[in-house]
Amino acid sequence: MRKVIRFTKLRYIMFALSAVVLIGGIGLTSSQGGFNLGIDFQAGLNQRVQIAPVGFSVAYTGDRDASLDIVGQSLRVELRGEGGVESFDFPFAQHQTLRNMTGALETIEGVETELLADGGAASDGIVGGLSYPLALGEEAVSVNVRNIDSEDRLRIENIREALAQVGDPRVQVVGDPVNQEFMIRLEDPSGDQKEQLESQIRSVLEERYGDGTIVVKQSEYVGPRFSKSLAEQSVSLTLLALLLILAYIWFRFKLGYAVAAITALAHDVLIMLGFIGTTQLEVSTTTIAAVLTIIGYSLNDTIVIFDRIRENEGLLQGRDIEDIINTSITQSLSRTLITSLTTLLAVGALYAFGIGVIKDFALNLIVGILVGTYSSVFIASPVLLAWRRGQEKRLMKKKRLSPALAKEEASVGPAGPTAKQAPVSDGGVDLSAVKSEMPEVPVAERKKKGKRQSKKKKK
Repeated sequence: MRKVIRFTKLRYIMFALSAVVLIGGIGLTSSQGGFNLGIDFQAGLNQRVQIAPVGFSVAYTGDRDASLDIVGQSLRVELRGEGGVESFDFPFAQHQTLRNMTGALETIEGVETELLADGGAASDGIVGGLSYPLALGEEAVSVNVRNIDSEDRLRIENIREALAQVGDPRVQVVGDPVNQEFMIRLEDPSGDQKEQLESQIRSVLEERYGDGTIVVKQSEYVGPRFSKSLAEQSVSLTLLALLLILAYIWFRFKLGYAVAAITALAHDVLIMLGFIGTTQLEVSTTTIAAVLTIIGYSLNDTIVIFDRIRENEGLLQGRDIEDIINTSITQSLSRTLITSLTTLLAVGALYAFGIGVIKDFALNLIVGILVGTYSSVFIASPVLLAWRRGQEKRLMKKKRLSPALAKEEASVGPAGPTAKQAPVSDGGVDLSAVKSEMPEVPVAERKKKGKRQSKKKKK
């Protein structure tokens, strides 16, 4: 005998709880001006910059084309001329300080350097960006080093204040204080101000932190037409996925199962979107990937329970559908919880050690897994119960059947028709209690039942 938890008795409480969370998410998202749309769904410029002091400058007075680049763990100078390409590598491990590095660079004929920071600073702190490789000429170019001064940490509030004169920027900080980087996003509804915005960002930041201190690590620009098209495609593909799921479950099970599964999936997606809007997490293509991942994950949990319900309808003949649903959930509960907990451990590690979009992706998955597990038990199954109750009432009214025959006819489907027999006695158990005892169907019996059904199909 196994204790069977009466999950369905809590359905109205859980429906009310979900309604409160959904309405609260919509309200809080609206109060904050809607979703925090990323560069994928909103026209504008997205840059990742690092503010780093200038370590030294380099100039070249020779007659060949010269360039300076960071290759792995070394600096490389290339000289191109009629005779071909000549390369010079200066590993950080061999030239460990800026003083040693600048001295090594000057061993190349025509190369001149000027040390502008502490010569004892580590050379492996040299910071590269999109401007690399640097073209060397008579006009000196700056080489930046990471900010190692513990008393000169950069605050995100100061970055926002400096960029306020450009527009209404959204700024996020990533990385530790020494390797601190800032994600800067500016809207551009006109779709033709890319160069102007890039210039303005560099100008206002250099005005505050010094010439040559801005290192652009990444720069992306999305026009209004592309962002609108991407948003429409994302919504269309998500709806298409839900429709295909509906069709599959309808074919594999019955319409009631499909409606219950889609209701649970819509519930999961809406709660996830409410969480994203409330916390103002950036909505990007990564967010869409997280939503689709959760749709598949939640559906898997739901199908496991539905498959057990369908199986038990043939094994627990005569039982009320509510008892069968509760028995099936209880039998599947350990598998559902173990799957969710092990997945949460992996995703939790991503959240703990990830940064930027990976951290946001992991957070979305954590919320989605929790909500998906909850909805499989407290939303999908109760909706299926409500569907079956409604089906029984319609049959009673249409065919004037007795309650027992209406329940029997409503259960006919892929699991096979239930036998015409009197309902099994509950043995005096109070079904109004939150927990009750019901006979657990042994695994061996389920297998025998399956074999008998297979033989019938072959005949």
